[in-house]
Amino acid sequence: MKTKIFKKQLTIKTKFNPSNIEDVKAFENACDILKKQGVEFEKGIETTATEFGKKLYFRYSLITDLIIWVIMPLIGLIIFI
Repeated sequence: MKTKIFKKQLTIKTKFNPSNIEDVKAFENACDILKKQGVEFEKGIETTATEFGKKLYFRYSLITDLIIWVIMPLIGLIIFI
């Protein structure tokens, strides 16, 4: 017996501005069309990082890596020597 853990399914993702009335109307219109055609779908909200957030996280990551892998071992060497 071959048991599958994952399955493939088609998805649609849209990017629109929820504060723009025209974008919201177009999104709702697309949902209505899918309903009329009998397509099973679900609505959801996805939070994504802005360019500023990505840059901030990258810098945070570099600083913490530097502290963990360079500065702390150097301090340990200085203390134990």
